[in-house]
Amino acid sequence: MKFFLVPLFLASVAMAADMGMNIAGGAYNFGYNTGDAGGHSRVESGSGSSVAGSYSYVDANGDRRTVQYTAGPGGYQASGDVGVDRRTAAAAAALAAMAPKAPIPAPAAAPAAPWYNPVPVAPAIMAHPGGYIAKW
Repeated sequence: MKFFLVPLFLASVAMAADMGMNIAGGAYNFGYNTGDAGGHSRVESGSGSSVAGSYSYVDANGDRRTVQYTAGPGGYQASGDVGVDRRTAAAAAALAAMAPKAPIPAPAAAPAAPWYNPVPVAPAIMAHPGGYIAKW
């Protein structure tokens, strides 16, 4: 296991071209820059319950995107390139226009009333037209 972890650790250190870290009295500062084709970099500093920093990268279109942020009691606040870039949004809109649309369903008709066909049944007791007469 350690033969796997040691090379992995050394590779991760080699990928971070320049990395500095300073921690003193609860405050810290750090940053890195990969220097590769992805162009990832990050700088952050913090003390107590507040943090401020920025990160950047090269997106799929080849544009460098940079975001500055702060985080503290008021929450996470980001500024800079935080949204979708215009080229990606335009390409997505063009693809959405070509996408097949779902068919509009026909309005459903009201269900038909149930049909009942009574079966004629002769009564079990036949009544006398003059009524029941009892002779004692």
